[in-house]
Amino acid sequence: MLIKGVEVTVEDAIEFANVNRSFLKRRKNGLLLSDYQISVLERNNIDYKKFNNMSSLLLAIEDNLNILEDEELEEVSKQLSEMHYYMETNK
Repeated sequence: MLIKGVEVTVEDAIEFANVNRSFLKRRKNGLLLSDYQISVLERNNIDYKKFNNMSSLLLAIEDNLNILEDEELEEVSKQLSEMHYYMETNK
């Protein structure tokens, strides 16, 4: 495909967009998290591995947000809250 006059393969575009970081993956503790979400959690010293359910992880995130402001962490919190809501209401 041609982007701004430069030939770009689909593989190059995927690599550039770093799409794989946004895919949800089931982690060893059973939580569905993307690599990006994990990087934001780790940057804020939240160890996602010690939580076995989404509710407790969300509480830890909210506790952290009460102490300091981080837009990316807030966005991750919104994403996880929404996912948790739909997973719980569709049971």
